[in-house]
Amino acid sequence: MRHERIPLILLTGFLGSGKTTLLNQLVQLPEFSRTLVIINEFGETSLDHLLVSKSSDEQIVELSSGCICCTIRGDLAKTLSDATWRFARNGVRQFDRVVIETTGLAEPTPILQIISNTPKLYDSYRMQGTVTVVDAVNGAGTLATHPEAQKQVAVADLLLLSKTDLATETQQAATREAMAQLNPTALVQLVLQGQTQVNEILALDHAEPVQSTAPLQRWLPTDQLSFAPVSGKQGLLRAEQTSSEPVDVNRHNDRIRAYCYVLEHPVTAAQIDQWLDALMPALGPQLLRLKAILNVVGFPGPLVVHAVQHLLHPAGLLTEWPDADRRCKLVFITDNLSAETIEQSLQFLQ
Repeated sequence: MRHERIPLILLTGFLGSGKTTLLNQLVQLPEFSRTLVIINEFGETSLDHLLVSKSSDEQIVELSSGCICCTIRGDLAKTLSDATWRFARNGVRQFDRVVIETTGLAEPTPILQIISNTPKLYDSYRMQGTVTVVDAVNGAGTLATHPEAQKQVAVADLLLLSKTDLATETQQAATREAMAQLNPTALVQLVLQGQTQVNEILALDHAEPVQSTAPLQRWLPTDQLSFAPVSGKQGLLRAEQTSSEPVDVNRHNDRIRAYCYVLEHPVTAAQIDQWLDALMPALGPQLLRLKAILNVVGFPGPLVVHAVQHLLHPAGLLTEWPDADRRCKLVFITDNLSAETIEQSLQFLQ
């Protein structure tokens, strides 16, 4: 029997967004008492008030909550690979979950690729989800000018809106609108003084949806989107712009875009193979993320497809549909790709 893989959460957010404040709160909670926290940051860790011991050579610290914190100085893959034996006592691993906090300027996709594209790590760790913290006060301006922040939002499974107690309604609305344009299907939750609903984080299972109806609906929540037929593409619907305001095409440098589609008809397994074989090499790094729920002829439940850039996760076949909606749903988060390019790739599924 295969051992249970360790869930891993990637915590990201631009400089000053409040992700370290959030992490300080999380590691003190009972739910996170057996969590390995890896901080992808040079210099002193900002969790000093929780330290009870420190090893200067390895820069490994043990937290009073029982969590362990390691500041990365070298290779992330090696850090994760060694963690299962380094943080063990009498042969028993001392953590049940991993949280990686990235730097404020880090793009999350290379980290996601390392974890999923390294066989030993993939066998040991299961990506539970990417959580991105966004500053409600400065978020709209940050997302308008910083590509790193755009990508952090684009690949998130859960967006945490921080500093809402300091932001005006106008600032919050602008930040929400900017996030929605980059990632319209991500869950959004508020952070108040560094605290949020921890259950939403623990409930994430977005890289590899489990055999349950609730995670599938959360994995790709398209209910709030309005779809309209794509000209010349029979059975293909694309999400319309949901904002009541005019769209500024330069707002995100016209690069990071989300495209959401619905196919009204089932597809065959052969069509999916042809589509993915053409899609992945052609789009490569421009495909920041792909999520798809597909109705496949002859399959009892939906086929779930998830990709990050060149990396295609193993497809998951669910045993049954969560509701009466059997349409194929696809969401592309892209970097400098047009709707026409995406729609051309979908010809294999027509």
